[in-house]
Amino acid sequence: PRFLSKKEKNIMRLTVAALIICLGLLVYFFVSSKLVDKPAKGGVYAENVVGFPQNINPLYDLANEVDRDLVKLVFAGLLKENNNGELVADLAKEWFVDESKTKYTLKLKDDVYWPDEEKFTSQDVVFTIEAIQNPAYQSPLNNNWTGITVSALDENTVQFTLPSPYETFLDNLTVGILPMHLWQEIMPENATLAELNLKPVGLGPYKFDSFVKDKQGYIKSYTLVRNDNYHFSAPYIEQITFKFQPTFEAAVDSLKNRNADGLSYLPQNLKEFLNDRKDLNYYSISLPQYTAIFFNQTKNPALADKRVRQALNLSIKKSKIVEEILGKEGVAINGLLLPGMPGYEENATEEFNVDEAKKLLADAGWQKKEIKTEENQATSTIESDGSGWSKFLFKDNQELTVQLTTTDQPQSTAIGELVQKYWQAIGAKVNLNTVEVGKIQKEVITERNFEALMFGEILGDDLDLYPFWHSSAANNQGLNIANFRNDKADKLLETIRKATTNEEKAQGLKELQSIIKDEAPAIFLYNPKYTYVVADKIKGINLVRIVSPADRLNGIADWYIKTKKWFK
Repeated sequence: PRFLSKKEKNIMRLTVAALIICLGLLVYFFVSSKLVDKPAKGGVYAENVVGFPQNINPLYDLANEVDRDLVKLVFAGLLKENNNGELVADLAKEWFVDESKTKYTLKLKDDVYWPDEEKFTSQDVVFTIEAIQNPAYQSPLNNNWTGITVSALDENTVQFTLPSPYETFLDNLTVGILPMHLWQEIMPENATLAELNLKPVGLGPYKFDSFVKDKQGYIKSYTLVRNDNYHFSAPYIEQITFKFQPTFEAAVDSLKNRNADGLSYLPQNLKEFLNDRKDLNYYSISLPQYTAIFFNQTKNPALADKRVRQALNLSIKKSKIVEEILGKEGVAINGLLLPGMPGYEENATEEFNVDEAKKLLADAGWQKKEIKTEENQATSTIESDGSGWSKFLFKDNQELTVQLTTTDQPQSTAIGELVQKYWQAIGAKVNLNTVEVGKIQKEVITERNFEALMFGEILGDDLDLYPFWHSSAANNQGLNIANFRNDKADKLLETIRKATTNEEKAQGLKELQSIIKDEAPAIFLYNPKYTYVVADKIKGINLVRIVSPADRLNGIADWYIKTKKWFK
């Protein structure tokens, strides 16, 4: 340095600084090439859901979609479905089936603890299944467990004994397990009133944190937090909040205004209202579900005549419902078999025949009534068709009247109004009754308080029709909404459950569909598509196959918002 001038020293300093910077950049780019973004814990996800929670309990969640969503996150079963719809171990670590396929033995994970540090054991499993089987609990799952015995062989082993082979029995084992030490003090008759139904304790990826009620007592939001002791890797997202909305319009408006990050279901007719949110991803998937009109023959004597029910079926153009109201987001169906089920017929001819419908009503004794006039002025209060005859049909001086009940959601109401027009076109006077989503289960379905009810049923992963059409489920707590009873159908349903090949199932299902189409306890309208909406800030969503809307949450433990840099 003593030989360098001041100027040369500055040049040297700048050169060394430049070399250090270049070396630093080289190191940075080398290291960066070896780093990738990986999921990290943290973040909050808020989702809009239409409806309100009632019983967040796996014994009762079939009755309410909102309950099913929460049960999916709070509880765990012996087995669970992965993103591909395959059954994999959950609380069980392995299972064995004997040669007769009537004994199922499951080994449980031995290091699982409830949130209050009580150990999970086989006694919790036995308690849960026996509660389902106990009529005092009034669980809709009861029919799936008829004749099956459960026993604890030791603390970590449980065995199920079936009266006969039941090919889809393993699907039963996805039911959430209850903590015996908390529930055993509650009387079965009071189970639906227990506080544990709103502040549940389970072994799922999330656990209860808090909820907020409005002045009327409805829960407006419900918050879950990550279960750090989850028996698999704890989920990445720290907190999930469900925001409950009375209508899909309100839910869409809330999402549009960025008050939420997702929407559990988007009706096709409301999709355009979200055009301004460019950060949304749409997942559209078919569900094993049908929407049908179920008849309650005890509430309306006219509906007790199957010719009337058949006529009402023939008068509905189902393809128009799918095209004009669903925006082609669904498939019109003529029976209880859905696309993909054994025995389902692709492109079956639609059974729309107004002339035949009118003939059936005439054969059943329903005719138009002549309206007497006096000085060209109608003296009767009966609605006229303009030619001196009644607009609607009569029998024994009783007008053919049907009350059609559905939810107060715009899509359901629009379909209801179209069905009303079809039925009135063949002479049936129709009163449309709309009920709030949160009330329809308790006030209408459970009490069978309807004449004709338009409602959707999800068949589940095994596509088992037994719980929905067997006579043993024809009661207030059962899923046989139409209270359908038929000895031949019962035997077919029992046989189908035991079938070991698709050919056997197809034959049985075709025969079953033929019986139900002839008896017409319900009118099958369409198989809908399910559209789920989530902001693109939520990563890791992998929806391949779902059976019910709650299955959108199957892989939620892998969802993430935050990331960190890690070496490859």
